[in-house]
Amino acid sequence: MAGDDVRAKATVAAFVESLGMRPLDVGGLKMAHWLEGAGVVTVGLANHGVGNLDFSLGITALPA
Repeated sequence: MAGDDVRAKATVAAFVESLGMRPLDVGGLKMAHWLEGAGVVTVGLANHGVGNLDFSLGITALPA
């Protein structure tokens, strides 16, 4: 998630955790365009690569 509102991001993070997933905060709202790009990649893979929606994009390691 990306955003400048700390309280809003905490709310979203709690919701994501309630779904059994781990939220990842990429920083301020200026980082949102990178997340939007990930959506475009996902749709492209679903339509022209993998051929279905039975996949996910993930991060296996974050730099320290």
